Amino acid sequence: MLRKTVFSLILTAFFVAAFEIGSAVFLYHAHQDRLSAQSSATPHWSATVGAIRTGLQTVLPERFPDAQRSRRMERLPAGFFSPDEAQGYRANPGHYVFRYSALRGGKREHVDTAVTISPDGTRFTGAVPAEPRRRIFVLGDSFMFGDGVNDGQTLGFLLQAAFPTDAVHVHALGGWSWPNALVTLRQLKDRVRPGDVVVLGYAHYYKERHVAAPARLRSIRDWMASSFPDVVLDPKDRLLRARLDGDGKLTLDTIAMHCKFAPENCTAPEPTLEYSDRVSKALLQAIAAATPAKVQLVHLFGPANDAVLAGLPANVELVRARPEDFSYAMRDDVMGFDDHGGPYWHHAIYTKVRAAIARE
Repeated sequence: MLRKTVFSLILTAFFVAAFEIGSAVFLYHAHQDRLSAQSSATPHWSATVGAIRTGLQTVLPERFPDAQRSRRMERLPAGFFSPDEAQGYRANPGHYVFRYSALRGGKREHVDTAVTISPDGTRFTGAVPAEPRRRIFVLGDSFMFGDGVNDGQTLGFLLQAAFPTDAVHVHALGGWSWPNALVTLRQLKDRVRPGDVVVLGYAHYYKERHVAAPARLRSIRDWMASSFPDVVLDPKDRLLRARLDGDGKLTLDTIAMHCKFAPENCTAPEPTLEYSDRVSKALLQAIAAATPAKVQLVHLFGPANDAVLAGLPANVELVRARPEDFSYAMRDDVMGFDDHGGPYWHHAIYTKVRAAIARE
């Protein structure tokens, strides 16, 4: 009896392991077109469960919608972006609705957010004084811009309300990073004065953006395919890239954004982490040198011991604003329709940045 029990347990374990291996292979082939966009935050505890779920999502997509694949985003009206020789792309002035949607219970639901771009290409931040005491420049990516929230809920708007005698200018945009911040500061060199403040966003994923890594280009490909399936890709779309030449000098150029038009950029070897760190540190040095203002470097996501944050320039102060740096839960999203920070996230980041600026 004992031998039969042991044999049955071994046989069961064998079949479970076989199912897990087979399911893992199935999941790889089912999702290989978007592996670079996958999140490890909520993995399946079992490959078999994941395989069953994927099968149901494939056979009965309306009954069992894939939360990631069913998400869509629209910017209304069309024409939010324009090519830009210096930045790769920029936002056009105007009033827009960013619409985020997903299948829920077999029905497509959506949430709308109001986005206003001022004539100078910055996001609206409220009542800006004509003759401000100082200027606060917010630079960075979609989190700093405020993708997913209304004009009145963004970090920039909250800062303008907190410092009404100052002028807050949000020179941030989805997909941007430090090369764009450097170009912006060079363009604004005659407007930024001593006593002004630069609020510079940073997260660990900026590194692959800085060097326009192949993984970054593939993630754009996968994101466009899932969130904007009806958008016709434009060969004029470009990304800003930073590089170090043979002498270690920092240089900037632009490359095609879409793998479709430059497949060699998406299949090239990935840059090493050491190289990406060196490029990122060179960018930060150049940003610090490009402005007489104090730079508040806001660390949004990633490890606290990030090598890029070691040995900061004299005019750069680190603002620790990762979810781990708060004593309370602050990482909300766009009601489950999108992973960008929601109003609770923006207010939490604002409290950290406001305190840092108030010390100036």
